[in-house]
Amino acid sequence: MSETVVRKKDVKTSSEKKKLRKASINELLVPGEEIVLQGRVHWAIYWRTAAVFLLALIVATQIVELGVLLLGSAILMLIHAYLKKEILLLVLTNKRVLVRYGILQVDVVDMRFSKIESIELERMIPGYILGYANVVLMGTGNRYVVIPFVDNALEFRRAYNKLTLVEDEELNSEDD
Repeated sequence: MSETVVRKKDVKTSSEKKKLRKASINELLVPGEEIVLQGRVHWAIYWRTAAVFLLALIVATQIVELGVLLLGSAILMLIHAYLKKEILLLVLTNKRVLVRYGILQVDVVDMRFSKIESIELERMIPGYILGYANVVLMGTGNRYVVIPFVDNALEFRRAYNKLTLVEDEELNSEDD
């Protein structure tokens, strides 16, 4: 009898993916820096894909070729939204804000608190209803970064304000 060894394929579970993502975040941190809050991407990032898919089904009942074309577009939009969701990163640490965005050109931006003028939230009606917002980091020197579909945007801004206001109060008390 010959023994057959069955090996598990290297399939990454969602918890392993989160560990990998967390590991890449930890590589960006400097000694003494701790993660205060991490932004989450809302599921509404897929709404455009769902709308085009629904349109494809409706159109396909009348014009099959156009329906297939729209279905192909919906699949490409799904891939784009998935990649965007996996790449987007918004992390608040006790020293700075880290942002990763882009698909073909992935940019990693770290903004120290002293270089951030404000954090703005852009919310349209769907954002109010579904509970997400675009976070806009306004930096010095006309630098701004927009992170779309952030699920915990209000919590992120509150945590940032809490950190920076405490820092400002400490500086003011030292001056007195």
